[in-house]
Amino acid sequence: MIALLRLFCLIAFTATVFAIAQPARAQNAAEVERLVATLEDDAARAKLVGQLKLLLKAQNATAVDGAPPQGSDGAALLNVIPDKIERSLWSLLGQWGGGAAKWLSQGFGPRLIGGIISILSALVIAYALWRLVAGAIHRYLERTDRDGNAIERSRRVRTLLPLLRLVVRVVLTVMVALIILSELGVNIAPLLAGAGVVGIAVGFGAQKLVQDIITGIFILIEDTVSIGDVVRIDAVHAGTVESMSIRALKLRDINGSLHSIPFSSVGAVVNMSKDFAFAVFDLSIGYDEDVDRVSTVLTRLGEEMQGEPEWAGKILGPLEVLGLERFDASAVIVRARFRTKTLQQWAVAREFNRRIKQRFDAEGIHFPTPSTTLLMAADGKGKPA
Repeated sequence: MIALLRLFCLIAFTATVFAIAQPARAQNAAEVERLVATLEDDAARAKLVGQLKLLLKAQNATAVDGAPPQGSDGAALLNVIPDKIERSLWSLLGQWGGGAAKWLSQGFGPRLIGGIISILSALVIAYALWRLVAGAIHRYLERTDRDGNAIERSRRVRTLLPLLRLVVRVVLTVMVALIILSELGVNIAPLLAGAGVVGIAVGFGAQKLVQDIITGIFILIEDTVSIGDVVRIDAVHAGTVESMSIRALKLRDINGSLHSIPFSSVGAVVNMSKDFAFAVFDLSIGYDEDVDRVSTVLTRLGEEMQGEPEWAGKILGPLEVLGLERFDASAVIVRARFRTKTLQQWAVAREFNRRIKQRFDAEGIHFPTPSTTLLMAADGKGKPA
């Protein structure tokens, strides 16, 4: 791979030299003419052929003594052919490139070419790794089934994989930058030592930032919160998690406001999007209503709703009528609940409340209306004041 890259760079330099070294060709024309005259002379040509045969014989003897093992012909060919082509190009540059070829082949030239090849190699390898990682993550997240429908990935996967992609990009960028600086002649050892000292100083001076990062790592590993979850944090912030970094998370509340919360400020987290949810109903009925009759009406209504295809996929179980919950000043509270899929509890609750209102009106079950009784105090003669 390195040999091919070196060959590619040398070809590019050859093209550049040919573009800028047109006058040198006229100077070398006389040498070409002398070479042609030599080849036309029979004695000179015979002497040259004899020398080439001796050289070929010596090369064959070397190949027989140190013959490579079988199965390595392809690898040997890949290593030998670029080197031979490279030598041929250097020879061609020497014939036609004039002073530019001499400068490239001596002194600072080889070091410049080696540095450029190393930098290009680092860039190509880093770009290939980045495309490999980013492409694999993208294909995994956007994969579809045979029918063309997107395969739903877990929220944890959709949270961690983009962060992994960001980490890989940062690491590759830093490594390539260090390689480029090293090839440019910059001593990176003091830079690395200085980075360590700066890291220690930042660790002491930015303890809040370090706390954000460490807390965020544990939250991500434990899968406490993921992108797309509906959460309530410290009874102050509530909404849908839109994005997460290693330092903070962002919530979008029901009013559309965006909350940016550092992980170090996250205390108690109530996640309403894990595994399943409950749609809970606390129904106020009058003291004169039959609680058993109300429970029967609710059970039939829940069975009807669960039997409809629109709601059957969102409801995970039959309606549970938990019974009489408590007594209020002017009503008794009957509690019931549906077990639903995550994030579907609110839609189920709204629809069931609508049906309760219609069914209670049809059954003659009345919701209590708050009322106040005013009693007037009597005077000393027994008459109202």
